[in-house]
Amino acid sequence: MKKTLNTIALLLAVAIIGTVGVFNYIADDMCGNEIHKEYLSPNGSLKAVVFQRDCGATTGYSSQISILDANEKLGNEAGNIFIIKDDPKSVAPILEWKSDTQLHIQYELNGREFKAQNSFGWFDAVEIVYNNELKL
Repeated sequence: MKKTLNTIALLLAVAIIGTVGVFNYIADDMCGNEIHKEYLSPNGSLKAVVFQRDCGATTGYSSQISILDANEKLGNEAGNIFIIKDDPKSVAPILEWKSDTQLHIQYELNGREFKAQNSFGWFDAVEIVYNNELKL
């Protein structure tokens, strides 16, 4: 009896994990990215990509930013440094590379951002500076 219950529990766990995995795979494919603008770093090794991410009717548009290698294509993933609500045509910040390791984002942080990183990468990390963090 105990062996049968263990087998049933194992099968149930596998079924639940499999269902969750399939749902995550399908849900990710429901999203799409559309590039709004790209900003190349001064030495040409990196780029900051401003894009719109849309995950269907229940979520609405978001403006997102990812830092990528210059030759890397934007994948079907969320932004790796910055995410805010609404279409980039109306809310996308302007970006400016001050050096190969410093990116300025013209945006006043207000606490409503879904993501607003201050750095990107491990070696030769890129510092990310927002308007309200600039020292005058």
